Amino acid sequence: MRLPDGRTIYIDVPGRFTAVDRSGEVAFTSEGVRFLDRIRAAATPLRHAPTPGYLAALRDALALTQKEMGELIGVNKLTISRWERGTLRPSPESIRALERLRKTAARKGVLVAG
Repeated sequence: MRLPDGRTIYIDVPGRFTAVDRSGEVAFTSEGVRFLDRIRAAATPLRHAPTPGYLAALRDALALTQKEMGELIGVNKLTISRWERGTLRPSPESIRALERLRKTAARKGVLVAG
């Protein structure tokens, strides 16, 4: 997988996340795509306002509830929910807190549950 910053990471995708389509090509299942999204979110630094999908994938990759993530970065769980639905955007301070959380998890070795 190529990351936005140009790095390439190699991932061993469990077979249960793939299927053979009608043309005989191997394709990712919806769970497989979600698995890859979690890895991408955990590995990609926040350099701009994150998308709702990125925020949900990052939280999922860190195995946090909305309440737990909110407590770690200093916002309410409803704020996390609004970010993930796209009805509210994180402030610059919140983006910095999210990036610190992501970096800390990456240093400790994020476990991306499959």
